Amino acid sequence: MRRPLLSLGALALVACSAAAGLMSGNPTSIAQGVADSTSSVVGLTQDLSKCDQLGAAAVTFEEERTIGGAVALNWVQQNGGLLVDVPAGQQAALADPARLGVTDTPRNQLHRYLNVVGKNVAARSGRPTLQWTFGVLDSEVVNAVSAPGGYVFVTRGLLRRVNNEAALAGVLSHEIAHVTHRDSFLIYQRTKVDQCKTLAYSKAGQKEGAAMLRNYGPSFVRSAISALDAFSGGPLDLNSAANAALLTLFSDQFVHNYLESGYARDQELQADATGLEVTVDTGYSPQGFVNFVGGLPSGQGVFAHHPSPSDRVAAMALLLGRSRLSSATPSSPFSPLAQNMSLLPLIPLTSELAAAR
Repeated sequence: MRRPLLSLGALALVACSAAAGLMSGNPTSIAQGVADSTSSVVGLTQDLSKCDQLGAAAVTFEEERTIGGAVALNWVQQNGGLLVDVPAGQQAALADPARLGVTDTPRNQLHRYLNVVGKNVAARSGRPTLQWTFGVLDSEVVNAVSAPGGYVFVTRGLLRRVNNEAALAGVLSHEIAHVTHRDSFLIYQRTKVDQCKTLAYSKAGQKEGAAMLRNYGPSFVRSAISALDAFSGGPLDLNSAANAALLTLFSDQFVHNYLESGYARDQELQADATGLEVTVDTGYSPQGFVNFVGGLPSGQGVFAHHPSPSDRVAAMALLLGRSRLSSATPSSPFSPLAQNMSLLPLIPLTSELAAAR
């Protein structure tokens, strides 16, 4: 959809420059205007080619972890902050987390409990060596989100709906599955290309590009354009201070795109399936997660882009039924679901969860 814009923009640049020369009646001005506009079109074409290279390049682990950290911070900022307590007198220690003493408050106990459950589940996932980080967002909205690189958050509102530890493990396993499947990469790759092309159009003087960056200051946009100019292919180092503006642009737009469209239906159903396997493999009954999903609101707020709870429950029931039928066959002897799951516990919630209620 950007190609027609490029063609029209190129014609406009040439036409405006030539018209300015004609109005001045100076043939030299006409020639110079056409030359300048041609140079601008060539520069824009080169910049758009860089954007396509960014989109085609594989996302390295370093890039995944960096953009994941920025997206995670964005989630925290947009959802009331983390439900943790940091003593006011130890603010200076934040610069050196190793020196930060964690007090034994109810909120911090909840945070510790969530990380114990989450990391036990993540250890059974497809990426057990990620530096998994779990946290509670101080929001009444019922939601759970994840970010590339191993960041998983649940809201206070969601925890109020959780009735047992198996349900909590299932919720965390679902988000862990999105990370291990790298579902966010499709959104991130599109985000990188779109934001890069917006910068390119803005640099070329087109109003559309400038309008899309209106929420950022001129110096910030110049820094982002400088980073684009310096890009010469290969892996994108978002840890570089020179690329800080690109990191901000990409993470902001990633969150916007996620909230606007969410994951695809198939990605959500596959995350449910993988989440069930991981939950069972960790020793929890799958029924806790199935019952939790069945009680979620349908098509509202953050669940507007999800399959309906009834569709999700039906898909999970079908998966569990097939697994039990095939447990005696040699095709899936090692599947976590190919066992007698009736003996797996739901496990009551511990007292730590009271801080979220």
